[in-house]
Amino acid sequence: MRKSWLLFFVSVSLSGFYAHAQNAMAEKAIRDAFNGYRTAYIREKLYVHTDKNFYLTGEILWFRIYDVDASFQRPLDISKIAYIEILDDSNKSVLQQKVSLKPGEASGSFIIPPGIPTGNYRFRAYTRWMRNFGPDYFFSKIISIVNPHKLEVDSMAKKTDRYDIQFFPEGGNLIQNLETKVGFRITDAYGTGMDCTGWIVDNNQDTILKFQPAIFGLGHFMFTPLTGHTYKAIVNFPNGNQVTRDLPQAYSNGYEMNISKTADKQLTVTVSASGNPDPAMYVYLFVHTRGDLKKFDGQYLKDGKAVFSINTDDLGDGISHFTVFNFNELPVCERLYFKYPQNTFQIQVSPMDAYETRKKIQLDFSTSDHEGKPIRADMSMAVYRLDSLQTLDKTDISEYMYLSSELGGGIESPEYYFSDSSAAREETMDNLMLTQGWRRFKWQDLLQNKPAPIQLMPEYNGHIIQGKLVDNKTGAGIPDLDAYLSIPSTKTQFRATSSSAEGRVNFEMTGMYGSQEIIIQTNPKEDSSSHIDIESPFDHQYTSTQLPDISVPSITSPVLLDESIHAQVQQIYSGNKMQQFIMPAIDTNSFYVTPDEGYLLDDYTRFLTMEEVLREYVTSVDVLRKRDKFQLLVYNYPLKEFFRSPPMILIDGVPVFDPNKLFHQDPLKIRRIDLITRQYFLGFQPFNGVVNCTTYHGDLDGFDMDPRATVLDYPGIPGQREFFTPVYETEQAINSRMPDFRTLLYWSPQIKTGPDGKNQVSFYTSDIPGKYAMVVQGLTDYGEPGSRVLFFTVKK
Repeated sequence: MRKSWLLFFVSVSLSGFYAHAQNAMAEKAIRDAFNGYRTAYIREKLYVHTDKNFYLTGEILWFRIYDVDASFQRPLDISKIAYIEILDDSNKSVLQQKVSLKPGEASGSFIIPPGIPTGNYRFRAYTRWMRNFGPDYFFSKIISIVNPHKLEVDSMAKKTDRYDIQFFPEGGNLIQNLETKVGFRITDAYGTGMDCTGWIVDNNQDTILKFQPAIFGLGHFMFTPLTGHTYKAIVNFPNGNQVTRDLPQAYSNGYEMNISKTADKQLTVTVSASGNPDPAMYVYLFVHTRGDLKKFDGQYLKDGKAVFSINTDDLGDGISHFTVFNFNELPVCERLYFKYPQNTFQIQVSPMDAYETRKKIQLDFSTSDHEGKPIRADMSMAVYRLDSLQTLDKTDISEYMYLSSELGGGIESPEYYFSDSSAAREETMDNLMLTQGWRRFKWQDLLQNKPAPIQLMPEYNGHIIQGKLVDNKTGAGIPDLDAYLSIPSTKTQFRATSSSAEGRVNFEMTGMYGSQEIIIQTNPKEDSSSHIDIESPFDHQYTSTQLPDISVPSITSPVLLDESIHAQVQQIYSGNKMQQFIMPAIDTNSFYVTPDEGYLLDDYTRFLTMEEVLREYVTSVDVLRKRDKFQLLVYNYPLKEFFRSPPMILIDGVPVFDPNKLFHQDPLKIRRIDLITRQYFLGFQPFNGVVNCTTYHGDLDGFDMDPRATVLDYPGIPGQREFFTPVYETEQAINSRMPDFRTLLYWSPQIKTGPDGKNQVSFYTSDIPGKYAMVVQGLTDYGEPGSRVLFFTVKK
């Protein structure tokens, strides 16, 4: 008997040890796969604060970009360029702009084109790196543009009465004979929630239950699918339309998950299994907030259930992902949960009430954390007039960072979820979380260490000009061929690269401001049958969410007339002051920075041929001539011998592959000759020295370009427009008859508070009375978002 008990004890102990070891291995595998993915594929997030959301054509749109690590919401520095677009309802871009990103931020502006039609437009922003993960995660907001000369809406998109009806079992699947919470979302084709009444009926036409959305077309019901039954939803709309949809299939085996709030700050996660889907019956719960792991736990199923408890204090603010894995480390359930932020910072502003026209407004700012302690913050601020056309822009940085940016695809009235604290709001938020499905990445690929389909590298150092080398005969890409890009100027801007297996070429540019002419070519001695196509750096993928219709004001609207007069008067009297730009300090060095030798030809007696110049003055080159063909070799000083192969010869940064072209150049048009007298690497390409000739104006004066070269105007980064605000400090200025019809009183893309959390801002009211809104948004150094809206009036 004693021996039997001993064997039993050893057996149980070994099985327990084995199970523990297996669980530890499974936990490590899931953790390592997740952490490896998070480390390899940093998520970048942009938020854009625009000065307002309603514009007349010809007005200036001002914006500030916040560029952050999506996990911790702190300033990020992996991209140097952001891309801004305004799209119409057919996803045609009516305006595009590149913006230079400093670490974590950028600002800019552009004029709304005067010829575009009245309508709602999509303002979106992204980086090259973000393009790898799809347009649903670009920053996007709707702006309204009214053309007073063309009020009729010129819509190219086809309007439809289609309904979008979807059902989402909690955790992902319906399982036969298990009660499940089923979320539903019922909207029109434009994402607006629909009022309706629905019934669930089975294949015997028996009515199982009735349902109705609470708000925004969102709701849920409890439902137990039975074996041998199928189910449909019949939905009736107030306009008399009736739509029938199949419910998701109910499986005989599988898992179901339920999250419930059982007490203050306490969540209970119940995992149920049916049909003995897993022999070991052990499950893991994996929880992360924006990629930051918060909980990993495992339990055996008892009577088909496992119950986990989580304190919400252990979760991060915003959306957390709850994923259930079975014993084989396969994800079987997933659900989102939202925790309202506790760490938003507070922005205090000195009280505002009423002001007269042309009076100074001075604001004292103070910023503090959620505990009231002073904190550094980086903010932007807009002050604009409200009326029936320009209402308060409700786009909010806290809502976006914690909610919209994590879901993608657009949310109806996202400000509602942060408007007040009520049971109805929390229930609606939970319904929103229920109706999202599986998010962000495929667990199967992650666990199998499959690399994400990354095709575009981030622009770490500057803008990347991308193109493709194409065979003229076949249209196929040409691999392993050297290509060169030049921007002719006195500052030698020259890049070299080699094509990929698909024929793609990338040229990394720095400090590319303004529109410039670029020249791209291959060496005609190596290639005579290709051309280079330059690709747009702007993305060609779009969300499926359609733009809502704009409420077009009447042509006799007094508000529209006033807005139009204000804009025209400002353009006439202050338009030139709004066209002042700040150009950043530009590196004027050539790509090689400092040459090994340099010759200013005006310091020497001028010869009439380049052959004489090079033979007489440039001692570190050897000029060879055989019949009518020249060859040039550079002395390699480190090895104390001439290179045996020719150098890279440039004129104003443009490669000269035939030395005869250099020797036929008029030397009186050449100002300077620089030499690199050693082997020089540009990217992965080695050059046996460099000879760079610069003309007086950097315009290739007299140089005969290769006709095969691709030459085009390429828009770079525009200068930064200065926001103009008049100053009324003297009686003369106050009494000036120069009209001041500003409705945007102030815009500042950057207001920083120091360690004491304080700063001060001042501006002046205009001649236009009315109600004004002051909107401040920003982030702390720790990634905590915050905003503040105040109202005041201006009286005559």
